[in-house]
Amino acid sequence: MLEYLVDTSDREHEACRRLIQMPFLSQRIFQSVGIHPSFSWYILQLDMNRLVPSMHGDVDILAGSLNWDSTREIDEYISHEHAEHPEWHITRRLDLAARKLASRGGIQWPPSVEFLVGVEAKCAYLPRNAETVSVDAFKSTKLQPRQQRRIRLGVDKLLELGLNHALLLDILATPPVSGPDGGAWITSLDLADRSEDVMAAALEQRLHDNCEVAHWIWSIGSVVGGDEFSRGAATFLELRSSNGNSRLPQSAQTREDIQSRLTALLSHFGKPTAFPAVFVDCKSCRRLHHLPWDGSGCSG
Repeated sequence: MLEYLVDTSDREHEACRRLIQMPFLSQRIFQSVGIHPSFSWYILQLDMNRLVPSMHGDVDILAGSLNWDSTREIDEYISHEHAEHPEWHITRRLDLAARKLASRGGIQWPPSVEFLVGVEAKCAYLPRNAETVSVDAFKSTKLQPRQQRRIRLGVDKLLELGLNHALLLDILATPPVSGPDGGAWITSLDLADRSEDVMAAALEQRLHDNCEVAHWIWSIGSVVGGDEFSRGAATFLELRSSNGNSRLPQSAQTREDIQSRLTALLSHFGKPTAFPAVFVDCKSCRRLHHLPWDGSGCSG
């Protein structure tokens, strides 16, 4: 079913789902904190009490890296593709080698949980009937002092978990536009760009000056005839970079417990034969299961 972010009530989760399904889009964000956007695993809307029983709330995206069972084997696959397709660009050869090895069970599983990144996502939207592109026109901005405090508490919990990096992602959804061939995409990108411009100054106040959390804006344009996954444009702005997590030494025991619980959770699943490996902590069936890639809902 065609549904734009401006029309759905579950914007944060749906935007996060689309982001991780488009690694070419999320590349800048995740690479900035040491995660390869494609060769990785993700859990969406993970209930924190699965990691620490005394904590409440969700991690919108928990991410970690994938590895190979054998570095020798991936080197052999890469060498084979270089020999078979010398005329191809190297990135295409590397990707094909990796996907062939993954399809034959070469990914290490359960995955490493030594390096973890958490994302707190918020999604504001410009309604279809907006007459201007302005801060006042955007809805669900969560700019009130009480709402700002809740956001700061949310990202602070990610640091309390002992994650290596935490990231605040402010998502700006805009209504779909139409136009002549090519023109609609230009208009869509312009709308996303203007939205980012008008909201940036207000969103810069989200976090304290000494906060270690990274902060990004992802402004999304859409085109009539397909949702943002298939027909759209986007801009990204890094408001601040991550300074890591200075609490890691104090949260060593918490982190050890989290890694043990994560390994147990992911061990319930078979070795993935494609990447990224994506799971969702489903609010409908109360289970952790594979993400339905078509957005059709629960598959648990």
